[in-house]
Amino acid sequence: MKQMILAIFTLILLSGCSVKETPLKPYSYTLEPMLKLERFSNNSKDVLKVAYIDAPSGLNTRSILYKKDGAMQPYKYGTWSETPSLKLQHLITEALMDQHHFGSVISGTSMASNNLVLEPVLQNFEEVFREDDSSYVHVSLRFRVVEIKSGEVLGSVKLSSKKEVTNTNGAEGVVEAFNAATADVIKSLSLWINEVRK
Repeated sequence: MKQMILAIFTLILLSGCSVKETPLKPYSYTLEPMLKLERFSNNSKDVLKVAYIDAPSGLNTRSILYKKDGAMQPYKYGTWSETPSLKLQHLITEALMDQHHFGSVISGTSMASNNLVLEPVLQNFEEVFREDDSSYVHVSLRFRVVEIKSGEVLGSVKLSSKKEVTNTNGAEGVVEAFNAATADVIKSLSLWINEVRK
């Protein structure tokens, strides 16, 4: 009887240890905002290049960042599939291309000639916690449009969006809020840039 109790106790102890030692695996998230922009039937002859997005070194990471008590921290079990600045460049290029306002929209790595360049700077891309532990995401970029031939800055604007994190299930809920805030910024950019270059 004692041996049976000892065996059961050992089994419970060993199973408890194995559960504790099971490591959680990081999950990779992709920034995929749902965008539906107004399409134009008549486009201009302009060729717009979307330059590489400058970002502070702290934001040039695949980590999903949050700010709590003034300090930036990464989520332990969630990362971006690619850095936000690189993904945002692709998203902005595709969105403006699909809108058909410009003759062509090309990425910063393209060797095609262009007469306009969109220069974006990523300023904020983080989750911010309040004192009551509720949080929101803050996405903010500054843009300027430059005419290549003259070097003239045709327009400059700062666009930002803040979205509440309503799903508190770790990084998944934060990614949902980032998608919504990113969609807002890209929609605002599409309206602004079409006014800058009619």
